[in-house]
Amino acid sequence: MTALVLPDDEWRALAACSTADEASFFKATPDVAKQVCRRCPVRGECLYDAVQADPPIGVWGGLTRAERRRLPALPASRTAAVVSLRLLAAVAGTPTPTPAPAKLRPARVEAKPSAERRSRRAAADSKSSASKPKAAKARRKKAAAAAVQSEAAVDATAVPVPAPRLPYGSRYTPEQRAVYERLVVEELRAGASYSQIMERIGVTAPTIVRIRLKYGLPRSSNTGARAPRPRAQVLAESTEAYGDGHTRWTGPVAGRSLVLHAEGLRLNPRRVLFEQHHGRPPVGPVRSKCGEQQCITGAHLTDHTLRSPVPKRKRRPTSAVERTSPPMTTTPASSPSEIAEALPVDQLLEWGDAHSDPEVQDQAARARAALVGLRRRHAAEAELTAITSEAEQLEQRLAELRARQAELTPAKKTAKKQAVQRDYEPATVRAWAKDNGVDCPATGRVPKAVVEAWRAAAQNTSAGTS
Repeated sequence: MTALVLPDDEWRALAACSTADEASFFKATPDVAKQVCRRCPVRGECLYDAVQADPPIGVWGGLTRAERRRLPALPASRTAAVVSLRLLAAVAGTPTPTPAPAKLRPARVEAKPSAERRSRRAAADSKSSASKPKAAKARRKKAAAAAVQSEAAVDATAVPVPAPRLPYGSRYTPEQRAVYERLVVEELRAGASYSQIMERIGVTAPTIVRIRLKYGLPRSSNTGARAPRPRAQVLAESTEAYGDGHTRWTGPVAGRSLVLHAEGLRLNPRRVLFEQHHGRPPVGPVRSKCGEQQCITGAHLTDHTLRSPVPKRKRRPTSAVERTSPPMTTTPASSPSEIAEALPVDQLLEWGDAHSDPEVQDQAARARAALVGLRRRHAAEAELTAITSEAEQLEQRLAELRARQAELTPAKKTAKKQAVQRDYEPATVRAWAKDNGVDCPATGRVPKAVVEAWRAAAQNTSAGTS
């Protein structure tokens, strides 16, 4: 387990350098100062303040300024950062040796040739280029690579190139990772949750899972989650009274909706307070009727049922007999039941809404909702009756208009003369022609000659019989 992390105003009194020579911490050779820091009990706190302030000289927490700048990024929490620095300072006392750059063969510098020699070389190059273009191209590439190599050698010897920053997974040495793994294994075996390990040591949750699977440790039953709290406790912690009987919400808000996390559920505090006050779940959206939009007092909240307007009752028209006859005197009701029956419905509902008993309020709300439903049904049926009557009248009027339209429309003239009715049947004529050997087509129009022959035969037959 990690040691306790002291606050800023307490660790300085326990520092080992308080009794040592202060000048040794600002010398060019920091060996003496580092020996003092190795046995300091508050080395992590001192190193954390030095990393934050970044003093230009001196040994702080056992590390010089150059060594402090090579430290990896620290967690945001001071406690986790101090614990990480304790682990890093134990193995980061000396800088990691940087491998020496590879020795490069210096480029050969040739003497400047004479004019005659340059001309002969140019002629040879032109002849070689004309005959062997690929070889000339390869020589040019080789010369360019040699020039780049020589420039790189000069730059490497003149200005040292800083080493690139390593990624998160490989920025720790094997010794540092071994220390982290040992501490995480101890915490897991002690039954600590992931959030507790992350806060104490400063490692991430994926790193904890990887270490747990590497050593074959079981999953911890301690998840770090809080037990669900009752609604009354969360409401008492997340509300405050203001003004004249008003209450505002001080808990979490998602957009424009109030959020109540209680009993393992995500609820709306307006609906919860409405149900507690009225004794029934709300119907539709819940709003405040006191004029304060942020007020969530149960007595000031209304739902769709309570906001539904009650239509005024139409006064029944009086007849002539009732207007002329003297008013009838009614005897006062003698029992409470008769008084309740004689009370108008509107007054009865108002009395139920203002009653202190939630059950009576619920009865009044249900009765109001039932009356609203009856009025809507009555209005719908009355509208349906009116529509049906109007449709019948329109159909009757449409029939009258169509009849008048038929009277006024002029009769159309026939393009062809009406065909004269035939005095024969084509089948009969064809049968006669077949029996008597007269040529007659089997389909289509019967020829006129065949018809006349059939008629003549028919007349002769009738004359012979007579």
